[in-house]
Amino acid sequence: MTDPRTKQTEERDVTKLIGVTSAKLEELEQYYDSWSATYEQDLTSMGYDAPQVAAKAIENHGIDPSQPILDAGCGVGLTGLHLGERGYRSIVGLDYSGKSLERSGERGCYSELKRADLNDPLEFPDDHFGAAQCIGTLTYVENMAGLMREFHRVVKPGGIVQLSHRVDLYDDGYRKALSDLTEKGLWTHVHHSDPHPYIPGHQDFGDDQAIIFDIFRVN
Repeated sequence: MTDPRTKQTEERDVTKLIGVTSAKLEELEQYYDSWSATYEQDLTSMGYDAPQVAAKAIENHGIDPSQPILDAGCGVGLTGLHLGERGYRSIVGLDYSGKSLERSGERGCYSELKRADLNDPLEFPDDHFGAAQCIGTLTYVENMAGLMREFHRVVKPGGIVQLSHRVDLYDDGYRKALSDLTEKGLWTHVHHSDPHPYIPGHQDFGDDQAIIFDIFRVN
């Protein structure tokens, strides 16, 4: 019997991922639902390590494991998995893909999972989380300024907001959504990474496709 997942199949799916920068929510849901069963295998086999980098940063910036963490755009739960390995037990995951949420639920590392559109207001009270992170998801957010305001609102003072975004999409609109809150004194920009390889094992991208991590301390 042949293996239905070949190297070429995996890379084709990832190539499509890179090419998608905007789509209707229903199309994105269908895309990620269909990929949820092999998403982890495909990306980790090509060196995708953003979830590990993000989890280490949450710990290194002093967020106590007892604090609730918001994992916005949790996907199949890779980010939550690595937070759980570092002792975090109160992790709330949000995603629009129902199948991805099911996969996240199977991991047992999330205290709560919700289907959500990140373009809409977050259904949490003010100052609720010790940290919020959005890793590998901002590509699909249209209301970037609104989401940044919501992250600031739901994270308590002293907590952090961690973001990753592709270098090729790190445009003036994104920069303004971040800097507006900084200029108003609502949060402090405490970390801006060098470009980090996104999917280094993919033959068509390698180091050419990179992401940047930003971390803000809520005031």
